[in-house]
Amino acid sequence: MASNADFVQYIVDQCSGAGDIAVKKMMGDYCIYCNGILFGLICDNNLFIKVTEPGREALREEVLRPPYPGARDYFYIEDVDDNDYLAKLVRASLPALSDPRAKKSAPLKRNRQVPISLDDVIVPDLTCSQDLRAFFEQYLGSNFVFSVEFQKWLHENDGLTYRDAVDAYESMKK
Repeated sequence: MASNADFVQYIVDQCSGAGDIAVKKMMGDYCIYCNGILFGLICDNNLFIKVTEPGREALREEVLRPPYPGARDYFYIEDVDDNDYLAKLVRASLPALSDPRAKKSAPLKRNRQVPISLDDVIVPDLTCSQDLRAFFEQYLGSNFVFSVEFQKWLHENDGLTYRDAVDAYESMKK
């Protein structure tokens, strides 16, 4: 059974003291957010809040229940008529929940080190850059290309020298 739109709006209004409350419909039920952070679900006209330690401390009564079959347990909130209680519970839970806007991973730091000589060691997480291409062109000619096979070899053989890389490239071309 899906949630009734009037019930969903009632929950939004009841939680509004915690911040900017929004809902997103998902398969007949709703995800509920505060200030962009997902803190719970509204399923079958019931409110469920994600389990957090700060939320647990703010609860009047802890009842754990999955919001739908196969889901993990959430705090089941039976008393949805006390807006001060709901706002306090949501505010308490938010710091322990991650903000999806903050989840953007930092760019992968790749090593852009360019060797000076063939005796330099291949470093882990090497980036196959234009500068590295220019280095290899000095020893392998202007027809040098970073083939998938050669890039894989470079990434699997950090610790060897660039002389080994040149030899490996030449053997791949034969």
